[in-house]
Amino acid sequence: MNGSICPRAPRYLLGIALCGLAAAPCGCKNLDTETKGGSGGASQTGGQAGSGGMASAGGSSTSGGTTASGGIGGSGGAGGDAGATYTVAMLQSGRAQATDLTMSDVADLVSSAVSQAGGLDFIRDGQTVVLKPNLFSVYQDAGENIASMTVSGINTDWRVAKAVADLVRAKNPTGRILVMEGSTYSTDTLAYPILGYTPDNFGSSVDEFIALEGTSCDDTSTSGLEQVTGRSGKLYWVNSRYLSADVVISLPTMATDAWAGIGGAVENLGIGATPAGQYDSGTNPNDCSRTKIDRSTPETTGEFIRDYYGIRPADFVVMDGLQGLEHGPLPVLDDSGTYDYASSIKNMRLILAGRNAVAVDTIETLVMKCAPKKVPFLTMLESDGLGTTDTTKIAVVGKQVSDVAKPFAGKQTDICPGT
Repeated sequence: MNGSICPRAPRYLLGIALCGLAAAPCGCKNLDTETKGGSGGASQTGGQAGSGGMASAGGSSTSGGTTASGGIGGSGGAGGDAGATYTVAMLQSGRAQATDLTMSDVADLVSSAVSQAGGLDFIRDGQTVVLKPNLFSVYQDAGENIASMTVSGINTDWRVAKAVADLVRAKNPTGRILVMEGSTYSTDTLAYPILGYTPDNFGSSVDEFIALEGTSCDDTSTSGLEQVTGRSGKLYWVNSRYLSADVVISLPTMATDAWAGIGGAVENLGIGATPAGQYDSGTNPNDCSRTKIDRSTPETTGEFIRDYYGIRPADFVVMDGLQGLEHGPLPVLDDSGTYDYASSIKNMRLILAGRNAVAVDTIETLVMKCAPKKVPFLTMLESDGLGTTDTTKIAVVGKQVSDVAKPFAGKQTDICPGT
């Protein structure tokens, strides 16, 4: 990206400016020097309902991990419900602050959560596995401060993705592991390097880092894409490599969402996996904001997410709830900047994992004291047979919702009232 360019900000980002990587001619902070933000059963294209019925009768959850040394806190050996359809593991670090978490802490949390959610034995050597993080923005605010690489609450901490990649590589030593993402800014030149998604950090655990927008946000070419019919009968453009992957693992953040009500595993794929050149204006190389998607209400947003997610559901989920963010996906988008970043982070110190994205998102929603039955895309996917919002069908192992729940406020107050 040319350092002399200060491109038009994405329209839905309400005036967030994007500055060059060298000089900062438009009055924003230099991205070269500003390195920290604030504090802070596998199915292919459908039938995921009933798959991954990993409920264990008395599964191996931790029994009150240490709290002084950052150990993983359990809930007194809460085992899974043998009658449940889905299992969601929820582990919490004993560290006092999310910002205290080390790479080792994160890896231990991820490994324990994945194991208690049923593990990755469904992955076979030689397969192509896609890891889809949520790298929403390189900023934590209205273009003044760069988001932290770690525990920002806005973006998936690269250490979570690395820990998952290492677990996948152990099951799949000769296969291809791809990180695929479509940020709201240029993924290759901005999101990946600024947020720590680099070969130096991931080593041999990842073969490629792929930008879903193609060469740039205004790349309207359909090369490498294919059209697929969604449940509604509408046609959608999907990246061919993403669509044909043997396994897709969603790596979302725990946050509210100004349009859909909540973010999470489903929304991470249902919006974030879209090729920007087909779903944005296609006029700015750095604007990947998908303005062609109707996000006027949670219902219209949910209809799009339901259709797009249903084309290629997740096979596994590892959710970064290390920080957590209310007023998401950025506070400036929630209420015209009334809420700032520092007051919106939640210090949750959680990792969630599970085979079914709707079930994981249901537990996430309850942890945020939001209403899963009022999230349109969750109830739509439930009716499609791709998961459940019925907590009697979800076995939670590790920490229970009542142990960790905090009110998260969001723009869609009917879904997330913040109380």
